Amino acid sequence: MKLSIHLKSLYRSPLKTILTLVLLAAAAFLFLYNLSEYSIADREYREARNNYEGVLTVEERPVPEKENAQEDYFLLTDPTNPGRTFGELDAADWHQQSLSEETIQKLSTLPHISKMERRYMTAGVSPEFFRLDTDQHLYNFAARCVIIATISEIKESYVSSMLHNVPVFSHWRDWVEVYLKDIQVLAGPDNAYLWSLDNQTINMKTLNEEQRDEYVHHFWTESAHRNYVQSCDPRVFPEIEESLIPGRRYVFVLRCSALEEPVLGHEFGMGDDSLVNWWPYVTDVTDLPEGWLETEDFSALRELIQVTDDDLHTFDVVYGDDMAAIRRVGDGRIVCEDGRFITPSDAGQPVCVVNENVLKTYGLEIGDTLTLKLGNYLCEQYAPMGAVASNRGRYSTAFQTQEFTIIGSWRDLNEGNHVARDLYWCWSNNAIFVPAAFLPKCANGDTYTAKPSEVSFVVGNAEEISAFVQDGLPLVEAMELTYVFNDSGWLQVAKDLMRARNLAFVKLLIFSGAALFALILTVWLFIGRKKREYGILRALGMSVPDASNRLFVPFLLIGILSTVLGLLAARIVTTQQLTSDHITASLSLFILGGLGFLAFLAVMSFVGLLIIRHKSILMLTQEKQK
Repeated sequence: MKLSIHLKSLYRSPLKTILTLVLLAAAAFLFLYNLSEYSIADREYREARNNYEGVLTVEERPVPEKENAQEDYFLLTDPTNPGRTFGELDAADWHQQSLSEETIQKLSTLPHISKMERRYMTAGVSPEFFRLDTDQHLYNFAARCVIIATISEIKESYVSSMLHNVPVFSHWRDWVEVYLKDIQVLAGPDNAYLWSLDNQTINMKTLNEEQRDEYVHHFWTESAHRNYVQSCDPRVFPEIEESLIPGRRYVFVLRCSALEEPVLGHEFGMGDDSLVNWWPYVTDVTDLPEGWLETEDFSALRELIQVTDDDLHTFDVVYGDDMAAIRRVGDGRIVCEDGRFITPSDAGQPVCVVNENVLKTYGLEIGDTLTLKLGNYLCEQYAPMGAVASNRGRYSTAFQTQEFTIIGSWRDLNEGNHVARDLYWCWSNNAIFVPAAFLPKCANGDTYTAKPSEVSFVVGNAEEISAFVQDGLPLVEAMELTYVFNDSGWLQVAKDLMRARNLAFVKLLIFSGAALFALILTVWLFIGRKKREYGILRALGMSVPDASNRLFVPFLLIGILSTVLGLLAARIVTTQQLTSDHITASLSLFILGGLGFLAFLAVMSFVGLLIIRHKSILMLTQEKQK
């Protein structure tokens, strides 16, 4: 049967056709609009669920709080430092207590814990870039230089002479300034300005016997700037001062200021605790023959030069496959500034995430590459020191070169306030994160024990976080551990998203019911009320299929047109509402929903025709025309 015949049947009753079209278009709009709303709410919930995880970290005994986190006792209590020159300092007060393997095993088998994330840290020496130890709140362990210079003069310092008779400044009375010339840098900052001028001075402080016990560990230079802090052993200074002779040439191992030119001038101090049992602060080389540095007697000095230079180029490489499992990431204090963080999908890939200051300082961008020589010595996580060697016991015995692609940058929101933040749970801006697969085989790997900040226990399924809080945390408390569990805000987010999804589902049910009522009404209006017409066609000899098509095809044409109109309207309205939220509604969802709506309309029409066809022709022709 020609299509024109079906269209003529629509023209003969335009009011009924228009009413049917409007009802079906409205039903299609209500159904598709609310379907898309529910789909978006459900998708937002599922996507959020996949981006959240619970992170548990524990301590058997927290590190005691300190009034001054700037001090360098951490190095003095390090077992790799063979010369503790200031008595027996309690390492437990300056290092995290390791987690026992038994504790780690128990925690990793708690209900709802899906994985344990381990992090390790070694040195990563960059051939191109300097370490960024410019935060004046942190002790600068890498601020060392090794030079050869001739002494031109030794005299009392200006500060000492000004304050000599002021009792309150009695501890400044014995400052001595050593003036140098003909300086040759063996190791340290490669800064032309730093060494371009003669008469650079070294600040020294000599102490008598009574003062030594009072002046226990270290002092600040006159500027009191963190980068100028000199760690010193004052008990040897009187002897050193007596051995210094103007006109002679010496090797000096000094504490030095920042790499860049400071406002108040450069400062140098003599005395470095890490040199104990390694190399003297001062060595007279005036009468030594040419090539003396290459002799066996100076092998330890050559090692000191190598360590000092490498420390200036050392970044703290942190190995792990899931940065979201870091406690400070979970609580929102470490954020992704650009690009993205490392995820388990990056395992084995040569990618890295660097601090935003590294990008800015060296003009790097996401997608650039960074070459590092990875050391084979595991270091404890401690923000002020990082992975620098500083003393010979921490220096890596082997390095492997690896090129990484930068995929993101990180920032600590507490940066610049290190004194107030937990130095055992964060990093300085020298930290570079890479996947765990690139961790070299470490010389101390068999003896190194995990610190609390280096182990996280992860509830990977966000929907199980609530259950872990109820079932798992009481077990942690029973182990008498200090713990922090961070859900990254999931419990509140899930509550809001579930409320939105449930509301969208209820609306979908309500408006789907309204759409169903509209479909029933239109089927009754267009097909149910044409029973007599169907009976007449059958009485005139028309076959069942042809008679059925005279009713079904025009209705289907209206259904197709109204579904398209409803789909377009729903798509436009949804898109307009979601533009400001940067959320998109899938076109395929509208198309599939529209096809489903049309298929349901066709089924209902077919059911209506079946009801009519089961009646006799006589009954249909006698049906009162309404």
